[in-house]
Amino acid sequence: MSPTGEAAGRAPEPDPSEADPLEGLPALGGQARRSLWMLLVPVVLYGAAPFVANRIEPRILGVPFLLAWVIAATVISPVAIWLVARYDPAYRTGAVEPVPADEGGTR
Repeated sequence: MSPTGEAAGRAPEPDPSEADPLEGLPALGGQARRSLWMLLVPVVLYGAAPFVANRIEPRILGVPFLLAWVIAATVISPVAIWLVARYDPAYRTGAVEPVPADEGGTR
């Protein structure tokens, strides 16, 4: 008896009756996504706090400078993330970003 596809180490043939769930949805097609670099803004703001703002004086509105820095970073971060989403071509076109696990995974 000859070995089947699975026994021979080959992947089983895909069932033609199963439709690809991502078919028909827009794709990026290799477009550059430079706006994602703006996601470094929150990282830099929080990461630089101990080095730049690690002092009590001056006080801003009665709050130590480090706390004022963290509050400002907390307010700026969602704005930066929102801008990244608005300028990202994948978001603007509604493109699907499939995860590598989506391709050929078992159910």
